[in-house]
Amino acid sequence: MPTTDRSPAGMSKADEDGRAVNGIARLQTATHGVGRGQLRADDSDLARLERVGTRFVGCGLLAFSLLMAPVAVRTMHLTDPWWTVLSVVLVVGPAVALVAMSFRDEPGRLDWPVGACAVGYVLSTLLWFVAWRGVPDGTDRYTIWLIQFPSVAAIALVLIGRTRWAITHLVVATTLVHAANQIGLDGSVTPRELLSAPLTMALSGVFMAVAYATARNVRSLDTRRAATITAAAATAAMVARESERARFAAVIHDRVIAALLAVGVGKPDRRLAAQAASALAELDLGDERDSAEVPASLFAHRLQALADEVGDGVVVELRVVDNAVAYPAEAFTAISGAVGEALRNWRRHAGVGSRCVVDGELAGDAVSITVRDDGVGFDPTALGNERYGVAVGIRGRMEAVAGGSVDVAAAPGDGTRIHVGWRRS
Repeated sequence: MPTTDRSPAGMSKADEDGRAVNGIARLQTATHGVGRGQLRADDSDLARLERVGTRFVGCGLLAFSLLMAPVAVRTMHLTDPWWTVLSVVLVVGPAVALVAMSFRDEPGRLDWPVGACAVGYVLSTLLWFVAWRGVPDGTDRYTIWLIQFPSVAAIALVLIGRTRWAITHLVVATTLVHAANQIGLDGSVTPRELLSAPLTMALSGVFMAVAYATARNVRSLDTRRAATITAAAATAAMVARESERARFAAVIHDRVIAALLAVGVGKPDRRLAAQAASALAELDLGDERDSAEVPASLFAHRLQALADEVGDGVVVELRVVDNAVAYPAEAFTAISGAVGEALRNWRRHAGVGSRCVVDGELAGDAVSITVRDDGVGFDPTALGNERYGVAVGIRGRMEAVAGGSVDVAAAPGDGTRIHVGWRRS
């Protein structure tokens, strides 16, 4: 007769493998991709590099604009009055927006302000040729205030992964602004006078190369971290499955085979029948009975102990309907593990001065526990590689238990609420 390996809860090996694969898939979804065209989680290293790097670029644009303000005022007579005002708006406006957006914890939102900085600079330079009054002024070194920073926006483009656009912007912007400056000085452009443009591109290319190498290395680290987490989840599932197999093999060898060998002709010994029944109960075949159960009083004590472990600031409010009620060991392990992970996350991430409450009910056929706090909160849709505790430690635990459920509700600045539950099937 064909046989099927079964877990203590009556789950077949195929079911275990399926849940393990589903858990790994959920983990991969939670950790997100880090390549171009994929949503990057806020707390990935790449996202942090983009935010901090583009913020620095935006501040650089503002600093250069401020330093070149005297040049803009001094050269206003070379162009129509509208150009100076419009050029300041086109350069400073996107820079302010970029700095502001870099403080937001939403991934994938920096492309627009970075692109606006690049387009604003090129457009301002092109409009200079339209606004120039045709009278050269060779008395000053600079005749267009944009001359000092044609490559700054290109560095931001490199940081967000738009390398080809960055190189294009560097060549176009540098050539245009040097041509405009030369025309403002001499009234014409000669190849010899434009030799400064390639030099500027070369010097700027060094900074762009450093930015490109840094972003590439960080992207590689994020990818390796995600792969490591996935491998760890797969290994944990395999170790658990092999542990169960080893336990089954020991029970079969020490209990089942011994009982079968003791069977003889005639009426079986009562002790042999009890031994066989005990072996079947430990194997938990067919009737899917739990191998062990935990009373409600011990369940409540464990949850209180978890709250005490993380320190002050946690209030526990549990209602136990009947202390005599017992719950499956796997439900007890999953819920206590998930609650412990939620409490540790609160202690690490909620912020100083936040409070946490653990409340719920231990009923006859169901358990409902909620961990909520008034901390800084987070965006559940943007869980990154470092936040796999939610994906594996909480959601993965509960979804691997028959009858288990989990709900994570949070928002930046609005605290976090994690509800875990179990219902007897």
